[in-house]
Amino acid sequence: MAHRSGESRQQAALFPVMLDELVSPDAVVRVIDAWIGALPLTDLGFAKCIPQRMGAPPYDPADLLRLYLWGYLNAVRSSRALERECHRNVECMWLLGRLAPDHKTIAEFRRGNLQALVATSAAFVQFARSQRLIASATVAIDGSKVQAVASRKAIVGPRSLAEQAQRNAQEIERYLALLEEADRQDASTSGQAVRVRKALAQLKSEGQAIADQAKVLAASGRTMQVTTEPEAQVMRSLNGAPGYNLQTAVEAGSHLIVAHTVCTDASDQRQLQPMAEAARDVLQTPCTVVADAGYANGTQIAAVQAQGMVCYVPANRSVNPHGGGQLYGRDAFTYQPEHDRFECPAGELLKRKQVMRKSCMVIYAASVEACAGCAQKPSCTEAPRRFVSRHIHEDALQATVEQMRTQPQMMALRRRTVEHPFACIKHRILGNARLLMRGLEGARGELSLAVLAYNFKRVFNMKGPAWMRQVLQG
Repeated sequence: MAHRSGESRQQAALFPVMLDELVSPDAVVRVIDAWIGALPLTDLGFAKCIPQRMGAPPYDPADLLRLYLWGYLNAVRSSRALERECHRNVECMWLLGRLAPDHKTIAEFRRGNLQALVATSAAFVQFARSQRLIASATVAIDGSKVQAVASRKAIVGPRSLAEQAQRNAQEIERYLALLEEADRQDASTSGQAVRVRKALAQLKSEGQAIADQAKVLAASGRTMQVTTEPEAQVMRSLNGAPGYNLQTAVEAGSHLIVAHTVCTDASDQRQLQPMAEAARDVLQTPCTVVADAGYANGTQIAAVQAQGMVCYVPANRSVNPHGGGQLYGRDAFTYQPEHDRFECPAGELLKRKQVMRKSCMVIYAASVEACAGCAQKPSCTEAPRRFVSRHIHEDALQATVEQMRTQPQMMALRRRTVEHPFACIKHRILGNARLLMRGLEGARGELSLAVLAYNFKRVFNMKGPAWMRQVLQG
């Protein structure tokens, strides 16, 4: 028995197959085409929505947006890879009507419409909200680091800049010696002397560039800087590679990312308030916010609570370091809010001594005389008197601690809500690769495409292609 054989490649078909017949009726490309066809691209800020009367006609931004959304849904992000798919992928041919833009056109569309891509991602969230797919006001907030375009080789610090400056100075001295030797031999106009002067000028220019980098680094307050991408930050979680911090707020019911942003902070300490406010603005109602201990910032928690939002954030408080933990901890002292003071286990009072604005702490101290004659001093402090600190927003921190105590299941809700979107974005959409766009704005535009692809796929899986096409076309 012979194997199955296909048609001959030279066989002509009597009735040529239509391109539409090659795409499944429930394919995601049909939903992509319907949704982007309904978008007000001009209002979103896309360039070239209205073609010029003169010159060659441009590509429709709707077609290029279709191509990028399809590409990110299939982990095809580079402009050259998308150009190849336009020539060989049937779904891509159907989506663009057999148009095949070159990679420069594809790349320029993404580079020139960064803000419009952010607005498009937000527009899909509003579409999901208008269809009541986002039902609750509980959001889980978390951040994840994404590697930038720049490599580790572009990272410089004061030490490396000093070494570069030293090597540059040594090279300049060597060329100056060669130039003096040429002068002694009366060969100052020879070809070798001209080449030495040219190299010497280049070395001096490089030395000035190194000095400028050192000044910029000192002015920025950073310990390290990325020369080829100054806005990128060195991230410890990326094994010291440059990157950005992607912050997301995920709604607990639908698991859709309702708000996101990209920042350069290596930690999440200052991101709770802006992300909670962004989620509130999208949902148009005060939110219940869940985050991990990395967001335990008293100032941020107090600001969020002041806006009527409930926070579930585990406390990240330091343990009393006095005496290696053998001395009285802070919980042994009773705070008296009506008098703004502490009472120690021996009944003595600790009064306000200093406010440390930078660390948001208030320092309370007992008198030296009271501590000197106290029988419990060996169990309290080894210093002449005892100090106790209290956060300026201690009441807000204690409120969230109490909420966590009464609702411990909120951390499990956080994990199953916010971790899955990051896994999809980093592994399935970005393909565990670094970003392709340089700078903070480039990262925001590209990651907005990734968030859009995740949300689009999530709704597609939740409701199905028939529902989405009916809603979009109706």
